[in-house]
Amino acid sequence: MAAWLRPLILMIFSGQLTALPETIKIGGLFHPADDKQEVAFRYAVERINSDRTILPRSKLLAQIEKISPQDSFHASKRVCHLLRSGVAAIFGPQSAHAASHVQSICDTMEMPHLETRWDYRLMRESCLVNLYPHPTTLSKAYVDIVKAWGWKSFTIIYENNEGLVRLQELLKSHGLSEFPIAVRQLGDGTDYRPLLKQIKNSAESHIVLDCTTERIYDVLKQAQQIGMMSDYHSYLITSLDLHSVDLDEFKYGGTNITAFRLLDPEKPEIQRVVKDWVYGEARLGRKLQLGPTSVKTETALMYDAVHLFAKALHDLDTSQQIDVKPLSCDAEDTWNHGYSLINYMKVVEMKGLTGVIKFDHEGFRSDFSLDIVELSKDGLRKVGTWNSSEGVNYTRTYGESQKEIVEILQNKTLVVTTILSSPYCMRKEASEKLTGNAQFEGYAIDLIHEISKILMFNYTFRLVPDGRYGSFNRETREWDGMVRELLDQRADLAIADLTITFDREQMVDFTMPFMNLGISVLYRKPIKQPPNLFSFLSPLSLDVWIYMATAYLGVSVLLFILARFTPYEWHKPNPCNPNNPDKLENIFSMVNCLWFAIGSLMQQSCDFLPNFSPYEWDNPHPCLDEPQVLENQFSLLNSLWFTIGSLMQQGSDIAPKAVSTRMVAGMWWFFTLIMISSYTANLAAFLTVERMDSPIESAEDLAKQTKIKYGALRGGSTAAFFRDSNFSTYQRMWSFMESARPSVFTSSNVEGVDRVVKGKGSYAFLMESTSIEYVIERNCELTQVGGMLDSKGYGIAMPPNSPYRTAISGAVLKLQEEGKLHILKTRWWKEKRGGGSCRDETSKSSSAANELGLANVGGVFVVLMGGMGVACVIAVCEFVWKSRKVAVEERAKRSKKEKNEFNNAI
Repeated sequence: MAAWLRPLILMIFSGQLTALPETIKIGGLFHPADDKQEVAFRYAVERINSDRTILPRSKLLAQIEKISPQDSFHASKRVCHLLRSGVAAIFGPQSAHAASHVQSICDTMEMPHLETRWDYRLMRESCLVNLYPHPTTLSKAYVDIVKAWGWKSFTIIYENNEGLVRLQELLKSHGLSEFPIAVRQLGDGTDYRPLLKQIKNSAESHIVLDCTTERIYDVLKQAQQIGMMSDYHSYLITSLDLHSVDLDEFKYGGTNITAFRLLDPEKPEIQRVVKDWVYGEARLGRKLQLGPTSVKTETALMYDAVHLFAKALHDLDTSQQIDVKPLSCDAEDTWNHGYSLINYMKVVEMKGLTGVIKFDHEGFRSDFSLDIVELSKDGLRKVGTWNSSEGVNYTRTYGESQKEIVEILQNKTLVVTTILSSPYCMRKEASEKLTGNAQFEGYAIDLIHEISKILMFNYTFRLVPDGRYGSFNRETREWDGMVRELLDQRADLAIADLTITFDREQMVDFTMPFMNLGISVLYRKPIKQPPNLFSFLSPLSLDVWIYMATAYLGVSVLLFILARFTPYEWHKPNPCNPNNPDKLENIFSMVNCLWFAIGSLMQQSCDFLPNFSPYEWDNPHPCLDEPQVLENQFSLLNSLWFTIGSLMQQGSDIAPKAVSTRMVAGMWWFFTLIMISSYTANLAAFLTVERMDSPIESAEDLAKQTKIKYGALRGGSTAAFFRDSNFSTYQRMWSFMESARPSVFTSSNVEGVDRVVKGKGSYAFLMESTSIEYVIERNCELTQVGGMLDSKGYGIAMPPNSPYRTAISGAVLKLQEEGKLHILKTRWWKEKRGGGSCRDETSKSSSAANELGLANVGGVFVVLMGGMGVACVIAVCEFVWKSRKVAVEERAKRSKKEKNEFNNAI
């Protein structure tokens, strides 16, 4: 049931028609500085009197009393004066000190007391109605927006103890957080710079400012003077009257200044009301300097309070007879209708200048809506709303927010900190002296240039003073290098081969990676081994050579034994005395044909060859005389000669005749065919491919030895990776690097590369794979050993909470999709500054096979010469032995016989 129906139903059932007095007095207590509230009070009365729908038969009469904010005695006397005049309610004052005395008197006299000031007390007196939002609910709004922003830490600047009460819910909600919350008081003076400098030195960029509206401008102005109004600072103003502060000086700084407001000065109703006030005062000859944006919340609440009182009085009038009488502070009389009027005010729901006005069951205004406003280049603008049930609700889309950030970034000059590191940032080679951005070139320089063309901002480069990337000093508890430059907000961007790590990510913001990489090992290329004189033995291992020699001897002996055993290997010797045979025979029997075929298949020669058919017949016994002694051609020496001839694929003048010996020969031929073919195929690779001897092949090989020293950049992400790794191998490597003397750590990557070159294989350097790629493209003595130990990326770093993070990340992504990042890398890795020289040498060496020199095949000549020499020695020995044997048989002198044999040989 609507609230306005209840009094009407009661009136119908009671059958009574009641009427209010024609004139109803209401009292207003104002301080001399509350002139605008007084105007709102008077014109609210005037507005109600002109609107006959609210109090059709009565008019309100405003009685105004001026009191001093600190004079409670005078305030009490003025209240008693108003009571004696017969007022129906008292409005004000704004001073908490004077209001407490006024409230005490109103409670005693049961007189409705309406306030529009912020009151920290959570308990309300029975006769008090306060239209200001409840402090606990208002504090919840601050908690919700801080959570929506994701602030991990912030600093609260407050003016007095009431500010701490106002922010108590915010303090409670972050009380258990691991991140610090600093609380600082402004003090009584007007110079806030020392306090603001302390906050700036703490590198805190999130500020919650709680002070009077009159001091907001001074605090922000002094913060601007010391450099605390940058793009990376955010201010949450707790005052609901930020719209009344002149913020023109801060509109273009990019600082995020946010506040809540209960009053929307852009509403047509408010503009109309303010216009009426100005015209009304002008008719009375008074000039009122007031505009919609300068109307404060308490002024609008005073206007709404008078309307709330009038509406409640009208509802009460429909249910009972109301009489207003004078009251004396010295008497015990009270106003009988005071509590009834207060209860009606607490159940009335109306829409005023400050939104919907209604109270909860405890009489607090806890259900209200606030606008979220942010400062932009066009002034304060509404970006969302908050209410107690739904919390923060941004009406501005994410795309609109990013578009505004890009607009702010346009034509802005950003300070970019970097470090000299090839090929990311290098000094340009020129005959004249260069200054500014013109003195640098490299991958990072070109990357920022491409990003600036997309986002249309300007930039200036500045080298980091200490020449370090950025690491946390555990002793001083401070960061150094480029990270420190960002934390101190001396730079807007940091671009170099700066690795995105967990520790750095906690302190500064990174864009998406513009280059992916990992840790690897830089080492000297394996030393080219000189060819071995007997490299022709390399295709087969020593074991195989031994097994082949054993097989050769074993087969020869077996052939000798089987040839002696089988009767088909024995034959009669034939003296050469040919006659015409009585019978012709053909040498190509079935067995001989098979033997000829298998010999040809195994690439071996036979003791007979095919001819035309008529000529394949011969005389089996060309000599008539038949000897009485049988001979066997497979003596031990002949067996050895037959097998070695087969092994060398040369054949011999003897061949087996029996099936058993032919089986041995066939298997031996098959064995030699496979072995010789394998040897020949592998010999080509061993003679043409250069053999490299590298002592390490991976990081694990480094960890297993102590002869080769290895290190990394001191304080860099590579050293941090080994220091913080839980992998046993990397822990062992870190212990080795940390304990090595002299130190294996370097102050720069260039120093690490120099140590690898000069170390002649005694030092390896651990660094990012992209830097290794750049080095080995130019120094052909170096190479990358093994794969990558981890996976990470280089990113552009910015101060924490930088508004440009998303925009710059989007630009990097666009460059990646267009392939420009790959083009930049190819330009600076393989083309500029001597890139590609080692790649050219590699392509030349790989395009053709290596020529064989004397060093590759010299061992064969040595073996040939050695064999010739041994043959000569054996020949001499044979000659001497044969001469001696003949001399003994013929009983001739040995020397004479040797001379004759020598002459015959010649």
